[in-house]
Amino acid sequence: MPTCPRCDGTDCRESPWRSEDERREHKGETPYRCMSCVHRFFGPGRRNLLQHNPLIAAIGGSTLLVVIAVVLIMWAWKS
Repeated sequence: MPTCPRCDGTDCRESPWRSEDERREHKGETPYRCMSCVHRFFGPGRRNLLQHNPLIAAIGGSTLLVVIAVVLIMWAWKS
């Protein structure tokens, strides 16, 4: 969780985007609001585990392919 740049408070919550233009201007960042001083600021965005870790994405993708293959083989075996 980020720290407020104005008061160094740690009680910060995510704030909603005001517009699509604001979202495009701050790509890779997330808006936050300090609950102590109500200052709104931008901090580092949340990291998507699959997007930023190719090893986990590869393992997840290959697992999905194996599951699909097993289901197809079981379905063909029944027929």
